[in-house]
Amino acid sequence: MRMALALVLILIPKITKPQSVSTLMGGRSAALGNATSTISDNWSLFNNMAGISKAESTTASFAYAISPALPGANRMAASITLPASIGVFGTGVFKFGDELYSEQIISAGYANQLGLAALGIKVNYVQYKAEGLGTRSALSIHFGGIAELSPKVLVGAYIMNLNQPKISLDTDEKLPVKLVTGVQFHPEESLILLLEIEKDIHYEPSLKGGVEFGIHKKVKARTGFNLNPNSIHGGIGYQSTRLIIDYALQYNPVIKTSYQLSTSYMFTKRKKQA
Repeated sequence: MRMALALVLILIPKITKPQSVSTLMGGRSAALGNATSTISDNWSLFNNMAGISKAESTTASFAYAISPALPGANRMAASITLPASIGVFGTGVFKFGDELYSEQIISAGYANQLGLAALGIKVNYVQYKAEGLGTRSALSIHFGGIAELSPKVLVGAYIMNLNQPKISLDTDEKLPVKLVTGVQFHPEESLILLLEIEKDIHYEPSLKGGVEFGIHKKVKARTGFNLNPNSIHGGIGYQSTRLIIDYALQYNPVIKTSYQLSTSYMFTKRKKQA
């Protein structure tokens, strides 16, 4: 049974286009269909790195995603954002799988707001481990940006595995290069509309979309979708002065329903620049 599960875990990325499991994390992101190339929040370290540039407080975050139909296929992530006098630093860890098959990532990056645009760069140490097949690892680079075209329109883009790292010196297999670009439109303060295209250089593009609506000063409702592969998303979020809690669910015809819960706690206010 566990060997069959291992085969499923290996084949699912081929079915759903990415070559490895998705590292897009955060309950807000998941509820919005992961259409987060223009989003700036505490989970941007795992999405568009440029998004952490707006962080105003030292923040610790944790997320856990489960897929009941696939035991051993859960994901978890933790991160810390550290605002500095110039820019914001971020570091985090990601883990997928169990002792049979797993993927681990350690990330560190930096982002800064430059006028109407924000830029961010991140370095990942990626490790794949499979029982009986050993361990493979690589260093990858992600780069992204977010620009404000008007007070109501933002565009964002990022590239994953820019350096095309090999996952093993013994083979020519490389981590997939992915290009993601999107637009954000917020016609009013309580409403955000998102649309995004993700393109793996080896596969057809995927379309994503999301909607976030403030139903209360501290509570927001969210929904989203993906096309190619197809999935529907939804969730809710709560934010107080220091605490953020986000819950999301996703339905995909292959892995059925999965769930994600994330939380962030803000410690100190950002130091003002001289």
